[in-house]
Amino acid sequence: MRRVPRRLLLFAMLALAIPAPVSGDAPNVRAALQALSVAPDAERPERRWRLAQDYAAAGLYAEAEGVLGVLAADSPRRAQMAAFRLLRAEVLNALGAPEKALAALDTPALAEVAAACLQRLAASGRLRDRAGVAAAHRCAGPALAALPAGARAAYLMPAVRTYAEAGDMDAAAAVLRGMEGLSPVQQGEAEYWRGVTLRGDAPAALGHFRRAAAGPNPIAALRAEVAATEIEVAAGRLTPKAALAHMESLDNVWRGGAAERDLLMALGKFRDASGDVPGAFAAWSAVAGDAPGLRQGLSKRFAAVVADVPPDEAVALFGTYPDYAPQGPEADALIRRLAERLAAVGRTAEAARLLDHQVAHRLEGTARASVAVRLAELLVASGNPQRALTVLAETRAALPADLDLRRRQVEAAARIRTGSAAEAGALLAGIEGRNADILRAEAAWTLGEWPVVIAGLEPFLPEGAVSTQDAGLILRVAVAAARQDDRVRLRSLERRYRTMRGQAGRALEALVNAPRDPRVLAAVTETVSAYSVIEGSAA
Repeated sequence: MRRVPRRLLLFAMLALAIPAPVSGDAPNVRAALQALSVAPDAERPERRWRLAQDYAAAGLYAEAEGVLGVLAADSPRRAQMAAFRLLRAEVLNALGAPEKALAALDTPALAEVAAACLQRLAASGRLRDRAGVAAAHRCAGPALAALPAGARAAYLMPAVRTYAEAGDMDAAAAVLRGMEGLSPVQQGEAEYWRGVTLRGDAPAALGHFRRAAAGPNPIAALRAEVAATEIEVAAGRLTPKAALAHMESLDNVWRGGAAERDLLMALGKFRDASGDVPGAFAAWSAVAGDAPGLRQGLSKRFAAVVADVPPDEAVALFGTYPDYAPQGPEADALIRRLAERLAAVGRTAEAARLLDHQVAHRLEGTARASVAVRLAELLVASGNPQRALTVLAETRAALPADLDLRRRQVEAAARIRTGSAAEAGALLAGIEGRNADILRAEAAWTLGEWPVVIAGLEPFLPEGAVSTQDAGLILRVAVAAARQDDRVRLRSLERRYRTMRGQAGRALEALVNAPRDPRVLAAVTETVSAYSVIEGSAA
């Protein structure tokens, strides 16, 4: 896409956006000012009126509005006249105040006046009011016909934009067909919108976009380049990654407005398709503030993305773009699922922080107590048993039998970790199953009851592959056997788990070779304590 000096581009855009004056010049203004300065009081209203007309004709709209304001204050009756309202609407449109322009035209005397309809067309086009554009366009015909062909574009192009953005491509195409005498800058925008109206015919649309991209209108050229790239990707002639590289090369071509919005939307789409989800949200969020519909779409995309991306990316998205996260119960459920994903990859402390916020600030009653059980499990697993006990104490409530069982077991685990093994035993009374048996053995481990450790853990030693938790069970049994000088059991463990690798394998070998060496026992006991044997819902 050919680049044009920025200063020239700005002048071109201003010329396109503001209807040019059709009569008047600076000498007229000077003469009117001189006449006003010497006029008697009775003639001043008329002189001010002529001065306002000359200012407007010379394109000095701010000055015209200033004079009209004084005239309206001094002559309220004149301010209600149709001619005054019409001129003020023209001035307000030129100053970028379309709402005020429409208010000035709101009188029965101007309802069907072609010149007033022309100003309504300009104001409604700036406001992207499709109904207002359609109504004004129907009655502005004579006024449009009276303008030079090139001057009509300042009124018709906003109508094209309004129709196209509202999805009325037939109306937009009809207006485009009637536009003549366009400047190169205007022609560039017209080519872009012709491409937009032909989105159902990709090859034809692509031709118009290519011509717009090569033209001197920078906004239309950038928007056309984006649209053409999207067509190429949809046709399979360009990969999303190649399209992304091309879009990023255009990132500094133009700032602000529809062109930058189109570029950022495309960057977001292609980054998303290329696997750069944070980058996609960075692009989308830059324009979401001005597009309520986009914000809704981003909220839906956010929920789907958080479920799909790696947990660390999901956490980063929550931290960076919390405004797009779902609200209420849906958000709570999403965060709980994320916490479980973090826990599954060993990031129990981060998972606990997510649930801690819900328990402290979001939930109440039984729901709070239920989540508190899982939070306590994660706190124990992440080495914070005292906090787990605090959470359980602050969230007591009636729970279903299965949850109450989990609550008792995680409290027992926390008691064991905080040196209250005897209290843990009382909590586990009457509970059967693997988790409860392992917890009882863990309590015995902290109390040095080695026969109980062996009897409690030996039934759960693995026959095949050894997991990290399995290594903790094996080494606890080995230490308990060494403490009792049970060399037969140690040799049996060596034969069964000679393929165990890493630190656990070396620790078992050291015990077998020197079971009564105090230094070896102390070192292996310290190693063993780093292995958690409490699994699943028992933390």
